Amino acid sequence: MKTAKVWACCLLVLPLVGTLPRSVPKYRAKSLLLAKEKSAPEPPSEALMREGGVSFAAGRYVAALNRFRSAQQLAISSQQNDLSVRATCNVGSCEFALHDYQAALHSYLDARRMADSAADTGTVAVLDANIASLYGQMGEVDSAVQWLQGGMERLTGQRRSFLPQMQIEMGSLLARQDSSLPPGGRMKRAMPVFRKGIDGADRAGNRALYALGWHRLGEELLRQHNLPGAERALLEAYRVRKLNHLPLDGSYWQLGELRLAQGDLRSASALLDRAVELSEDARGPMPKWHVFDARGRVRLAQGRLREAMDDLRIALRLARADQWSAPSADAARIGSEGVTEQVHSDLIEAGNRLYFETRDPALIRETFEAAEENRANSLRQLVRGRQTQTADRPPAFWEAIARLQRAEIAALRRQDAETQAAVDATRAEIALMDAWWAPDSQPLSGRLMDRAQAALRPDAALLSFHLGKSISWLWALDRGSLMLYALPPRIEITAQVRSATEAIRGNAPKGSAAGLYRTLFGELGPRFQRKTKWLLALDEVLLDVPIAALPENTGSRPAYVVERHSTEVIPGAGYWLESNARRERQRTSPMFVGIGDPIYNAADPRVVKRPPAVKAALPIGLKLFAASGLGDGASLALPRLVGSGDELDRCVVAWQGEHTLLKGAEASRRNLMEQLRRNPAVVHFATHFLESSQTPSYGLIALSLTDRNETELLQPTEIGGWKIRAGLVVLSGCHSGAGATLPGTGLLGLTRAWLIAGAQSVLASHWATPDEEGDLFQAFYGALSRQRQADPTEALRAAQLKMIRSVGWRAQPRYWGTYFVVGNQ
Repeated sequence: MKTAKVWACCLLVLPLVGTLPRSVPKYRAKSLLLAKEKSAPEPPSEALMREGGVSFAAGRYVAALNRFRSAQQLAISSQQNDLSVRATCNVGSCEFALHDYQAALHSYLDARRMADSAADTGTVAVLDANIASLYGQMGEVDSAVQWLQGGMERLTGQRRSFLPQMQIEMGSLLARQDSSLPPGGRMKRAMPVFRKGIDGADRAGNRALYALGWHRLGEELLRQHNLPGAERALLEAYRVRKLNHLPLDGSYWQLGELRLAQGDLRSASALLDRAVELSEDARGPMPKWHVFDARGRVRLAQGRLREAMDDLRIALRLARADQWSAPSADAARIGSEGVTEQVHSDLIEAGNRLYFETRDPALIRETFEAAEENRANSLRQLVRGRQTQTADRPPAFWEAIARLQRAEIAALRRQDAETQAAVDATRAEIALMDAWWAPDSQPLSGRLMDRAQAALRPDAALLSFHLGKSISWLWALDRGSLMLYALPPRIEITAQVRSATEAIRGNAPKGSAAGLYRTLFGELGPRFQRKTKWLLALDEVLLDVPIAALPENTGSRPAYVVERHSTEVIPGAGYWLESNARRERQRTSPMFVGIGDPIYNAADPRVVKRPPAVKAALPIGLKLFAASGLGDGASLALPRLVGSGDELDRCVVAWQGEHTLLKGAEASRRNLMEQLRRNPAVVHFATHFLESSQTPSYGLIALSLTDRNETELLQPTEIGGWKIRAGLVVLSGCHSGAGATLPGTGLLGLTRAWLIAGAQSVLASHWATPDEEGDLFQAFYGALSRQRQADPTEALRAAQLKMIRSVGWRAQPRYWGTYFVVGNQ
């Protein structure tokens, strides 16, 4: 039987048939419950579905879940596909309401697969909207937009009644998507969609949805600090809810946020007190931690630090529960990090300010651990899960990677809306497949600070940074102590970083670069200044700083950081501890693999037509998609890197060990895969590194043209899908370490992808480097080969010191200062 009707169940927003609506969520969370028109006599399965709907409407989600699961089992045993789809979707909606997001996503995907096999496009549309809501709730906006757009396009017949709800959802997503646009640009794109959704709800007489539309619009205007517009929209939502006896907890919460932004702390406190009271009875997936976080910020602004900490501890505990239940896909975990970064940041500020009042050391332990538990958590989860993973990703994943490569090349060549949309759609598809494959989340073990202290060498210090809106922080940790230092606000540090980086690249580092050193490290205690090794847990724009090249003074001969310290960027303390424990189990061979001087254009005299290579078996985690599927003309004409071949030759001489060089046409994906099977100690890329046309951008490694003159690109998504064992990956090229930085997540792009794949460390560059013969790398590998235990940070420091002591342009920090090491050594 076909589904005759779809009931609107938005967990928090739209009513089930005959029930009142829910309270309004913080983000975009809403799901659609599938139901069937009544018929007589009522079969047992339909009775269970009806009873589940009644329980769901009353907010008894566990009871509803049990009813829907019973209906699901009956449907499976009696082979009723239509009922199976509806029951499975409704199981997912209950799991969504109970904040079990990973289970909810799997239920939605199961239901979608069944509906798709039955060619039920309308039900697929509803499920796509639910999947979009879930990804939106986790903060993964790009994937949410793609899935919601697909659902809107598939709506037909009676299911078009859901269109206003989807339009309101889409308006919220568009207002947050594409950080490259100014806030006004995003709202200009979102406003027409909001209007359509609000007008549609008005025409349908759906007061709850009408109020929701105004609420969501007000929320986005408030986010972009359009306070007059936000006030008009939020008050209209409140008016309609009040007149129609609808739940008001969401309105009290957002009006409290508005009054806080307006500086009316007294009104904000009263509104949020009421929101906290009502949140105890709130139903559905509105994350309650947002209300406690908002009240904590009000109390922080009022100077009520102890009360602020009480609220923020509750908020953080609730936020952790949401974060650990997020879908396992990397995109969802990254989004979750960004969403929960707010409450981590608020607790850090309140706790540190209270510490300076009380000098209670337990407070800075608490704030240090709060900063580090969320830092690069998604990377830590992927690397940890990879160690226990035995199953390989399905062929469909690698086929999607092939489509992504085609889309990336088209986007780099044309950079129009159509090609960008193709990239976005393919990435959303990959993100959803990733949710099936990725292992479940595992929280960090306790006593993070104690374990970090025990793991530090006597000559090492861990310096952890957190940038905040009103104040920033530096924790300095060694084996015997933890100290806290206050730094300027994010906006001030960002301006200093840009000025200092430009000065170093322009070979004039004395003024602004020395000023940045004083800002970041000037107050650091002598015990930490004396440490010869600094482990740096950096935040946001600080990931762009060439720390080693910062001068400590402004004299005629500046002393650089590298002359007193070796510096290693670590993604986070949690990642560092877990990867440090794995090192002894991940032995590599003494092999050096170099990839360079590829063939980049058809004019290269080395271009030859070669017969296809014989396919060789590849190990688990290394899959090759068919380059021949790219299609004619899928190439980029890039200039030859003439000096990169000589760079590899000199590196091999310095390495003094077993090696393989892949040059010219041999610099191919297939040959690279074969060499990665040997677990090399070093993989050195002397290639072009391209910047994607996406926002946020990420790096792409350009390999040689194939025998059909087609470009081979290695993307972070593909690399992150591999399972390798390598000691060090060296990315020797222009902006090889470039990538977006997200709060909580850290650096995205190639650096992160190689760590996910299994590299212990990555050496990359901040800015363009000259195409020369590799003097720095010759010195680097010479130092590395002499070490009893490989330590790339010490080897890089030795090479940089050698460049400083040389004569000519290589002694300038704009040359040697671009390089940095990320990872765990």
